[in-house]
Amino acid sequence: MTREGAKLDGVDPEQLRQQLRRETDAKATKQLTVALLYDAGFSAYEIENLLGVPAQTGYNWLEVVAERDVTALGDAPKAGRPPRLSADQWTELTATLHASPTEVGYDELAWSPELLRSHIFDTYGVEYSHAHMYRLLEKAGLSRQTARPYHYKADPAEKARWRGEFKKSGRR
Repeated sequence: MTREGAKLDGVDPEQLRQQLRRETDAKATKQLTVALLYDAGFSAYEIENLLGVPAQTGYNWLEVVAERDVTALGDAPKAGRPPRLSADQWTELTATLHASPTEVGYDELAWSPELLRSHIFDTYGVEYSHAHMYRLLEKAGLSRQTARPYHYKADPAEKARWRGEFKKSGRR
């Protein structure tokens, strides 16, 4: 087992071992394992044979371990697409959603995805998909409500009594 290069200069192997014991992220665990094996003298190709991690990936991970703080391994957070509504618009929309649609001038009792979609387009000029309206409602702290299959104050004993008295018609 020969050491091909000093890719981990300045990285404390004991710190890597301690972080490996604490780590819960699967990718970070693999990165730490590759780094410890490399530090122990294994080449990237030997690590590939042992762990099944391609040699180039092993080299890339060694660079990541050398550059980042050991506690910041794994995948870096990804930013994603910027929101279409500004922060001020979102704050205004959230306040509007927590009010009744009748207070805003709509003839509805509750916010529906269709109503929210048309409100956003009319107010801000931004168009979203129907499915995204559910995400926005959830992000605003609201949930989709549906009718209950039975009344919440219904008496089960009264329901059983009524079912016992109920007779089906004799139509055949």
